[in-house]
Amino acid sequence: MKERYWIAVAEMVENQVNAVLFVKDLRAVAQFYSTALGMRVVASDEHHCLLNCGGFELVVHQIPKHIADTIVLERPPTPRVSGAIRLDYPVRSIAESRRAARALGGKIDDKPPEWADPDARFFFGYDPEGNQFGVREHGG
Repeated sequence: MKERYWIAVAEMVENQVNAVLFVKDLRAVAQFYSTALGMRVVASDEHHCLLNCGGFELVVHQIPKHIADTIVLERPPTPRVSGAIRLDYPVRSIAESRRAARALGGKIDDKPPEWADPDARFFFGYDPEGNQFGVREHGG
């Protein structure tokens, strides 16, 4: 699958915005995003997993072992809410995504943020390493 990953990277749209998420546990985090948030695995190798969500591409990138070994994660993880960027994902069902998130070591909040319209169906969550994201339920 390693060769397939690099072919997929080469085929990324040149002017398309994508993101890279650096993680301690590549398999757990990639499984979280593909299962809980419904992202499609395009390709992967031992250091990367390329995921797609409606044309947006997220590269989950394994932090090198010598650095990852120095990172201590709490269980459950402490949400990192002070980052400069937060990615928001459309999901088919908040309830299904919430169940999958909990089963995979993350969480999607039960209540929307204070500032959100309760009818907007928007919630914060975090992955197994504490990286915060938003989810919104869509009708399609």
